[in-house]
Amino acid sequence: MRKQESFFSGGSDKFFETIKEKLYEILGGKICSNCGFKDERALGISPISDDVTSDNSGRGGDAASWGKYISAPDRAREELKVFCLNCNQIREPTPKRTEDKSRPKSKKSKYFPR
Repeated sequence: MRKQESFFSGGSDKFFETIKEKLYEILGGKICSNCGFKDERALGISPISDDVTSDNSGRGGDAASWGKYISAPDRAREELKVFCLNCNQIREPTPKRTEDKSRPKSKKSKYFPR
């Protein structure tokens, strides 16, 4: 029995790289859209939307859905950006600090001012 090749083996790596290269062209090249960093080892393609906070964005996690942007370059420019790893990390929303509501707020004492 011959082992079947999966979609993500062998030739599909080349297919993925082709899609990625085409998207870089559509999005303005291999340069971070935020800071201008140019080392492609640290560049990735990420969705602009703040609701998406995937660690895999730009490193293959969304590759299966990138094909739709090749035939719709305007949509790609609206929904995707090239970011370096630093800028991609910084732009992710940080959790808001919540106040500890279990402790009652102390009242100011007229005898012991703070």
